[in-house]
Amino acid sequence: MKTKRYMYGKGVLMLILFISNIVTSQVVDTWNSKKDKITIPFDFSNNLIILDVLINEVPLKVILDSGTEKNILFSFPNNDTIELFNPVKTKISGVGSGKTVDALISSSNKLKIKEFEDNDLTVLILNENNINFISKLGKEVNGIIGSSFFKDNLIEINYDRKKIIIHKNRNYLEKRKFRKFSKLKIDLINNKPYIETNSTFDDRNLSLKLLLDTGLSDGLWIFKNDSIQIPQPFLTDYLGFGLAGEINGKRARIKSLEFSNFEFKEVLVAYPDSMSFNNINLIFGRNGSIGGELLKRFHLFIDYNKELLYLKKSNSYSNLFNYNMSGIEVQHSGIEPVKEEIRLNIPRSEINALEYLKNNTEYRYNYRFILKPVFIVNYVRQNSPAAKAGLLAQDKIISINNKKGYNYTIQKINNLFQSEDGKKIKMEVDRDGEQIEVVFYLKKLI
Repeated sequence: MKTKRYMYGKGVLMLILFISNIVTSQVVDTWNSKKDKITIPFDFSNNLIILDVLINEVPLKVILDSGTEKNILFSFPNNDTIELFNPVKTKISGVGSGKTVDALISSSNKLKIKEFEDNDLTVLILNENNINFISKLGKEVNGIIGSSFFKDNLIEINYDRKKIIIHKNRNYLEKRKFRKFSKLKIDLINNKPYIETNSTFDDRNLSLKLLLDTGLSDGLWIFKNDSIQIPQPFLTDYLGFGLAGEINGKRARIKSLEFSNFEFKEVLVAYPDSMSFNNINLIFGRNGSIGGELLKRFHLFIDYNKELLYLKKSNSYSNLFNYNMSGIEVQHSGIEPVKEEIRLNIPRSEINALEYLKNNTEYRYNYRFILKPVFIVNYVRQNSPAAKAGLLAQDKIISINNKKGYNYTIQKINNLFQSEDGKKIKMEVDRDGEQIEVVFYLKKLI
C-alpha cells in the first residue's frame, strides 16, 4: 500500500494538553550506543524539560511530558518543513475554554535523540494557530514527547545536572544504585503514571491520587470537589494557557504533602477552574497533578516496566515554594533592533582628530544594531501590587530595577518576582508611546 506523505510548515503553539481516544502505534526502539546507557542533556525553563530531537531528520525542540500519552507537534522552524506520513484528520479537546481543535495524526515517523531512535513514532499535528508558546517561555518550542518515551525504557532524570539517562542494565541499578533511593509504587493508567499521596488541608488529612506530570510547570494542581475545598487564604490568579485557551483558578497553600519517605510543608497549590476541564476525560479518582516545581526537588528514576518510581533528594529539595508576588505575568513579544556602541581600536598615543576638533566623544565609537527581545505585561492580577501601582496589560517593558528589559529573560523576570516579600520593584514601561515609571513592593498574600 502506498504511504501518504504530508509536508508541514509553521503550525500552532500551546502549553498544557490532555488528549483521549486516539490510537497510538507500537513503539519500535533502536539502541545505537555501544554503552548500556544513553545520556541526553536538557534545557530547563519554567520547570519544564526541553530536549533537542530530530523528527524525520528535522531538528526540533520538544518538552518531555509524562502527563500526556501522545507525541505532539505544534510549530516548525521558520525556514524548514517536515515530511510526515499517513496523516488522518481528527479533533481533540484541550485544557482551557473547552473548544475542540482540528488536528492530524501521522504514523511511521522517526524520532532520534542522541543514540536513541524510535522508528515508528505516532505524532499528533495541530493546525490551528491559537497559542504562541515562544511568548510564554521566551524560547522556541516545537512540540511534546509524551509518555511513550518512558514506556519501554528505564529513565533517569537528574535535575541538578540537567541530564536524562536512558538505562539498559536494570540489574546493575537494582544491586548498586537503587539502594540510595526511596522506592514508590506508581499506578500506570493509559500509559501515564499516578502516585498516592497524603495531604493535610487545614486540619483534615486526605489521600490524593496525582498524575506525575513533567509537562506541568507548577508543583501541584488539585481539582476542587465536595471533599476538597480551597483553604484560606487564597488568591484568584492566572494559571497559564492550554490548548483551548486561558486557564484561571485559585492559589493557596496546604499544610503538608507526603509520599514515600518525604514530606513537604506549606506547599503551594493551584486549583484550576472546573470549566477548563469540561471536555477532558479525567480518570476516576484522580485528584490532580504533581509538576516540575515539585519534581525538580528529586533525582529520580521512572521504571514503567516494574511500575516503580525511585527518589532521592536533589539540591532543590529544601527550597521554599514561592509564587509571583508582583501580580503580573510577562511574555515575549518579538524582537527589535537595539543600538550598541563598539569602542574604536585606537592607540592611546594617537589623537582622534574628529573627536578633538568637534569635541564629540561619539567619534570614539562605531555602532551596530543587535536584535533584542521585547517583553510586555500580558496579565495583571486584580488588587495586586502591580495593579495598584497602575500597570496595565500590553504595557511594554523598558526597564526593571534600572536594568534594560531586553537584558532579562522570562525566567530571570519570574525569579525576581518570586524572590522576597517586601522587595522594591521599579519598572519603566511604554504605553502607547508614553513612558511611565511605577514603583511597587512584592507582597506575600498566601
